[in-house]
Amino acid sequence: MNIKHLSAFVTVAESRSFTQAARILGLAQPTVTARIKSLEQTLEAPLLHRTAAGARLTPAGRRLHRYARRIVQLSELAQESVTASSDAAPSLVVGAAECITTYRLVPLIEYLHLRHQALELSLRTLDDDPVSLVRDEQVDCAFFIGTRTVADDVNHVVLRPESLSLVAHPSHPLAGARVRSAAELARHTVACAQRGAGYQRGFEAELAAAGVPAAGILGLGSVDAVKRSVGEGIAMALLPTVTVAQELRRGQLRRIDWRPSFDVFSQCVWRRGLDDDSVFHTVLDTARQVLAEQDAGDLALQRAC
Repeated sequence: MNIKHLSAFVTVAESRSFTQAARILGLAQPTVTARIKSLEQTLEAPLLHRTAAGARLTPAGRRLHRYARRIVQLSELAQESVTASSDAAPSLVVGAAECITTYRLVPLIEYLHLRHQALELSLRTLDDDPVSLVRDEQVDCAFFIGTRTVADDVNHVVLRPESLSLVAHPSHPLAGARVRSAAELARHTVACAQRGAGYQRGFEAELAAAGVPAAGILGLGSVDAVKRSVGEGIAMALLPTVTVAQELRRGQLRRIDWRPSFDVFSQCVWRRGLDDDSVFHTVLDTARQVLAEQDAGDLALQRAC
């Protein structure tokens, strides 16, 4: 398979338009069409449906897309590594879940900016399972809050335990109430940042086991959006306690007395081959230091209370 043909296929698949793909690639549209046709002939399978509404992946096209995207990305990275200046700053693509970036790692970003300005870091919000993103080399490492990771093909470390709080508006029928089973949550709308990711996956598994339909779960895209929906009485949500600690102290939200059966942790996963990377170890060591300082601060606050 020709890398140019794969690049054309990926661009058409993601833009859903031959015209737009040609514009992105700086090519004539007939050239893009010819490359797709050549790829289809090589694979002996149709990859795209041409419709009035745009280009749509066939089942074979969907299967190819994931691999083609990786191949194109790796090709671009290989070319960049060869053509880059030998004195270019080291770079690292760091994936981080919104909840851990905003509420745990802001001091890490500030510290690295002040103390290690030569480090070239690219921070990406996680939009998929962190292990999959690292495995597919879309990020070099990922920080997230979730159940303990078990994967043989990536490296992994637990940074600290985290607690979860099921929260609702103070006027919610379950606010402050004792809930003995997830089945008691069935009649109430649940909001989450991203469906099936991190701690939310475990929560949805418990709800499903209790017969709670997935249709009652709102995916809102961000922790802030979830907190707004809860604060307006639209839904309840299971969130890392660190993300709602301020609202709980102010009485803007209240806990529902229910605990999931699983534990969650702040964690880091990274790709194989990164162990000897000095940039990565600077980031990981600094993250450990930042979280240890937060642990000490949390303990002092608990003693003061």
